[in-house]
Amino acid sequence: MRKKDLSIPLEGSYSAAAQKGLERQKRYRLMWMDAKYEPGTVKVVAYDKDGNKAAEKEVRTAGKPYRLVLEADRNVINADGKDLSFITVSVVDKNGNPCPNVNELVTFKVKGTGTYRAGANGDPASLDLFHLPQMHLFNGKLVAIVESTEKPGTITLEANAKGLRKAVVAIQTK
Repeated sequence: MRKKDLSIPLEGSYSAAAQKGLERQKRYRLMWMDAKYEPGTVKVVAYDKDGNKAAEKEVRTAGKPYRLVLEADRNVINADGKDLSFITVSVVDKNGNPCPNVNELVTFKVKGTGTYRAGANGDPASLDLFHLPQMHLFNGKLVAIVESTEKPGTITLEANAKGLRKAVVAIQTK
C-alpha cells in the first residue's frame, strides 16, 4: 500500500537538493521508482480516510491493435444547423483493451443529415488541419466533431485507418 508522505515539510522543499531527491513529489504523488515494467495487469484500489474502498480500476497490457472504436458524447442532437456531437476515436485490441501507442491516420466519411466539422488529437506538434476529414491518432486517441443540418434524420460517421477494422457511429438529429 502506498500513501502520500505528508511528513515531508513544505518549507525547504524548493531547494535544489530537495528537488533532485524528489522530496516535494513524494509529498504530493504516489511514486513507484523501482517498478519493473512487463506485460500484465495493474489493479489500483483507492480508499477513503476511513479505510473503505472508494474506487477500483484495472488496466491490462494491450495486444496488437485491432479496431477503431467511436463513442459520441451525445447520440441525439438538434437539427438546427449548429448543434455538434463530439466523437472520441480510439484504438483497441481484440479484447477491447486500449492501445496507447497507435498514431495512424484516420479518415472520416459522413453521410446523412450532418457534416464533418473538425478533428483534434491533442498533439501539440501535429500539423494536421482541423477542418479536413482526416486526423492522426495521438497515443491511440483523437476527437472528431460532426455538425447537424437543419433537416432531421441520421448522421453516420465512418472512421477508417490502415491495418485496423473500421468503425461507424450514428447520431440522430431532431
